[in-house]
Amino acid sequence: MKIEVRSDSVHIEGYVNAVGRDSRRLTDDEGYPYYEQMEPGVFARALQNGKKVDILIDHDRKLGDTENGLSLNEDSIGLFASFDSGDMEVIDLARAGKLVGWSFGFLPLDTSDVYDSSVGHRSIVKELELREVSIISDAMRPCYAGTSIHTRADGSEEKVQTRSMDNDAVFRVILGEPEKKEPIDYSRYDAVIAKLKK
Repeated sequence: MKIEVRSDSVHIEGYVNAVGRDSRRLTDDEGYPYYEQMEPGVFARALQNGKKVDILIDHDRKLGDTENGLSLNEDSIGLFASFDSGDMEVIDLARAGKLVGWSFGFLPLDTSDVYDSSVGHRSIVKELELREVSIISDAMRPCYAGTSIHTRADGSEEKVQTRSMDNDAVFRVILGEPEKKEPIDYSRYDAVIAKLKK
C-alpha cells in the first residue's frame, strides 16, 4: 500500500490480493484449517461482468466505487487498486500513519479443493463475485479472514467472505512548497520597551 497525503486529499494504491499464492491459514465453518489461493485471472473475470465494486473504510463506510473514483485491475501479480479520497476521516488516518493495508469482500462462485502433502488442504477460488475492497486501519488489524451474513432483496441470506493481505504501508506527505515569509521587524517595539525601562 502506497499512500500520498496532500493538504486536502489522499491518494492510496496497492495490491489488494496476490493471485496464485497461499493465504495465511484459514479455518472453515467446522473449524478445520485450510489455505486458499485466488486463481490467476479470477479478478479480471469478475471485473469484466461490469458490476459496480464499492470501496469502504474498514469494511464499514462507503467511500466510493468503480463508477466514482476507484480503479481496479488484475495484472500478473494480482488485484491492484488506486483511489483518491477527500474524506477527512481517511485523510486524518493517513496523516496519523494508521492505514495498514487492503482487504476485499467476495462471494465464491466456483472453488476447487485439493490436498497438498506440504500444506494440507487448499481451496482454489476459480470464480467469484467481487463485492468490495476496503482500506484497513489499525483499528481492524489483524483482519485476515472472516465471514459476514448479508440479506438479499428476496430475504434469503448469503455469506460474503473477507480476506486481506499483509501490507506495509509506505507514506509520502505532499504539502507543497513552504511559504516564504519575510522576517518581522520588531525594532520599533524594542525602542518603545527600551524607553519604558528608563
